[in-house]
Amino acid sequence: MGNKRNYILPFLFFFIFLLFQGQSFAQSDSTLIQTDTIISVTDSTIILTDTISNTDSIPLNVKPPPPPPPKVPEMSKADSLRVSYFLGTLDSLKLKTFHPIDTAILRYHQYDPQRYGNLYYSTLSNIGMAGKNFIFKPHISNGYDMRTRSFSKYMYYNSDVKYYQQVIPYSDIHYVMGPKKEQSLYVVFSRELYRGLSVGIDFGIVYSPGEYKNSKSNNNKLFITGQYYTPNKRYGVIANYLRDRILVRENGGITYDSIFELNLKPDRGVIPVNLEDDENLIIQSGFYVEQYFNLLKPRSATDTTRRKIDAGNISYAFHYQRNKKVYSGNDPLDDFYKPYAPPIDSLNTFDSLYQLRIRNTVKWSNAGYSDAALSDIFTLSFGVHYDYLEQTLPYDSVKSIMNQVIPFGGISLKLFRSSFLTASAHLVLGDYNGGDFAFRANLKQFLGTESRNFGRLSFTLDLTSQMPSWFYSEYQSNRFRWKNNMNKEGIMHIKGSYFYKFFETGINFTTYSNYTYLNDSVRPEQLKTTATIFQVFAQGNIPIKKFGIDTRLVYQVPSNASIIRMPMFVGMANLYFRSSVFKKAATLQTGFQLSYFTEYYADAYMPELRSFYLQNEKKIGNYIYVDVYITLEVKRARLFAKYSHLNSYFGNYTYYLAPHYPARDARFYFGVAWRFHD
Repeated sequence: MGNKRNYILPFLFFFIFLLFQGQSFAQSDSTLIQTDTIISVTDSTIILTDTISNTDSIPLNVKPPPPPPPKVPEMSKADSLRVSYFLGTLDSLKLKTFHPIDTAILRYHQYDPQRYGNLYYSTLSNIGMAGKNFIFKPHISNGYDMRTRSFSKYMYYNSDVKYYQQVIPYSDIHYVMGPKKEQSLYVVFSRELYRGLSVGIDFGIVYSPGEYKNSKSNNNKLFITGQYYTPNKRYGVIANYLRDRILVRENGGITYDSIFELNLKPDRGVIPVNLEDDENLIIQSGFYVEQYFNLLKPRSATDTTRRKIDAGNISYAFHYQRNKKVYSGNDPLDDFYKPYAPPIDSLNTFDSLYQLRIRNTVKWSNAGYSDAALSDIFTLSFGVHYDYLEQTLPYDSVKSIMNQVIPFGGISLKLFRSSFLTASAHLVLGDYNGGDFAFRANLKQFLGTESRNFGRLSFTLDLTSQMPSWFYSEYQSNRFRWKNNMNKEGIMHIKGSYFYKFFETGINFTTYSNYTYLNDSVRPEQLKTTATIFQVFAQGNIPIKKFGIDTRLVYQVPSNASIIRMPMFVGMANLYFRSSVFKKAATLQTGFQLSYFTEYYADAYMPELRSFYLQNEKKIGNYIYVDVYITLEVKRARLFAKYSHLNSYFGNYTYYLAPHYPARDARFYFGVAWRFHD
C-alpha cells in the first residue's frame, strides 16, 4: 500500500491544484463545439467495437465532411456546459469526428471495462485479470504488433486518448466500491489555461484482492494531454503522455474443480490453487506529439467568397512507446508447469521482455479549414510511417533491431444526398511484417436523407494479408521456447447491417487462411485449411414507454470448431424500468442484467505467456448470470447499487468464465459519479 500511496498522492495534489484555480486563467469561447459538429445520439449510443475488427490499422478516421459552420450564435448556459472529445490523432479533429461525453445512466452499472457496453469476456475469477472475447473478431495490426491483447481492456493506447473540447473547466470522478476491498476509481479533468491552450488528465485505478488465493489485481492507467491552436486555426499541436501499469497475481486456476462444484469449501480463500506466488507485471509508457499546418491562409472576416478547393494541411507526428513485461515466480518446478519443457532457471522464474518503438509520421490531407466547396463531398489523405523497433526476449542478451516503412492513404466521398463511401489502405515494407497490407471500404446508405430517414444500411469490406504476431514466430521464456517460420494470415471480412434509431442488426462473414493459435500443447500452430466464421447479431436499446431492453445477441458458427473455439450463442440483456422521481428532480432506473453463453470447450489460460490456448478437457457455459441493480441520476450526479450474480445462491456451482477459473459468487457494489463544470 505504501508504493500505491506514493504513486497516487502527487497526481491528486496536481489535480486539486488545477481544479481550484477557478478564474485565475482567462476563459474564452475558442474551443466552442457547435451543436452541428457533435455526432448524433445514434452514433454514440451503441458500442459496436466487437462486431468488427476495430484497431489503429486504418490510418484515416474518414467521415463525410460537414457543411461550412454557421455563424456562432450567442452562447446559452447549456452550450457552455457542452463537452465533447476527439480520439487519437488530428484526423479526427480535422474531420470533426467528435464524441459527446457519456452522461447516460443506461449502462452506468456496467463498471467493469470487460463488460461495459454489453461486452462479454472469458476471464479469471476477478476484475482486472486477463480476458478473451467470447465474440470472435479478427485482429488486424498496422505493422509490428506491440499490444498485450489479453489485458487490453485495462490499458490505454494512443488511439484511446481523448482530447476534450469544452468552454469551461470540466472534471468527472467515478468511484466504485465492492467486496473484499475491491475499488475502482476514474478521474477526468480538462480545462483551457488560456486562449487556444488546454490540458487534460484521465486516470484510472482497478484494485481487487480477489476471493481466491493469489488472484489480486492492482492496475492503473493514465494519460495527460495538451492542445494548442492559433487563433486563426492555421496551426495546431496535440500531445500526450501515456502510462499503463498492470500488476496481477497468477494462481493458474483452482487445483480441483470438484471442491468448487460440490461447494465443499464455501470460503473461496481456502480452495487450493495451482500457483501461490507467481505474478505478471506489464508496463507500457510513451508520449505522442502531432502538429499540423494549413497550407493556405484563412479567409478574412470580410471575405464572403467561398473557396472551391482547399490546399489542405501537412502534419508531422512523433510517437515513442516502450513496453516492459515480466512474469515471475519462486518455484519453477511447480506441478502446474511439469507437463512442459524443463526450465532454464530451476531456482526462480523471471521472464523479462523489453520492446521499443519510435514512429515518425508525415501526412498530407485536403482537410484544411473545411470551408471549400470540394470539402463538402470529397476528402483525401496520404502519408507514411517510419518505425524503428527494438526487442529483447527473456533470457536473451541479443537485442533485435527492425525498421519498417508503412505508406497509407484514405478517401471519403459523398455520393448523391444520402450515400457516403470511405476507403483506406496501408502497406508494410521492411523487417518481419514486410509485404503486409490492409484495405477497408465502407458504404453507408441512408433510407431517405441524412436528417430524415427510416434508418441506414452499412456495408464494410476488409481485405488483409499480415504476418501473425511476432510472439508466434519466436519466443523464449523459462519454460516455453520456439522459433517458427510462419505464413502470412489472409483475412477477408464482410459486414452488412441495418441501423435504426438505437438498434442495429446485421451479419459478419469472415474467411481466415493460416489462422494462428496456441494448440493444446501450448505451441504455436497454423490452420492449414481456410476457415470461415459466420455471425448474426442484434444489439441496441429498445425503450417502450417507461420500460426497455438494452441487449446484445450474437449467433456465431466457425467452419472448424475444433480449432476456432467460441460459444455458438452469446447474449446480454438489461431489462429495466425508468421513471422520474422526487417531482422530476431525479431519474431512477432499475432492472435485471442477464448474461449467457452456450456450452463449449473454452480456451484455457497460460499465465507465463499471458495467452489463451486450446484445451479439450472441460466445457463451460450454459449458465445464466443474473444481476439486479438500481441507478439514480440527480442533476450531475449518478449513483448505483448492484447485487451481482444473485442466482449463485441457488446451489448450481457450475459457473465458470474460463476453465478452472470459477466466476465470482454473489456480491454487492456501490458506485457514484459526479461531473463538475467550474
